[in-house]
Amino acid sequence: MSDFPNISGTAPANDDPTNNRAYRMARAATIILGILIMLAFAALVIGFIWRLTGHGPGSTPVSSGSPEMYQLRTGAKITDMKVDSGHVILRIRTDQGEEIQIIDDNTGRVVTRVVAPK
Repeated sequence: MSDFPNISGTAPANDDPTNNRAYRMARAATIILGILIMLAFAALVIGFIWRLTGHGPGSTPVSSGSPEMYQLRTGAKITDMKVDSGHVILRIRTDQGEEIQIIDDNTGRVVTRVVAPK
C-alpha cells in the first residue's frame, strides 16, 4: 500500500488542468471576444478615414454648377420662411391647402414636402 491515503476529490498528479470543459469554453470565449474587439477597432478606423476623406454624413459636397431654381406653383404664396442648419423651411398656402417644404441650401432641391389638404 501507499504511504498517502486516497483523498477523494483530488486530481491525480498527471491530470492536465487545461483539458477540461470550463477551460476550453473560457478559451473559446476569449478568442471570440478578441476577434470582435479587433473587428470593432477596424470599423472605427475605417469610419474615421471615411469621414476624413469627405464621405461622411454632414459633408455633402457642393455641386460645381449653380443651384437649381425653385419656383412656386401658380397661385401659391409663402406665408412663413425659416432657415435652419443648411435648409430653408417654407410654409406655403395654395388653392389645395397648406404645405411645408424643406429645401436644401446647397442644391436648391426639395428635401421634404408635407401637404395638409383643405
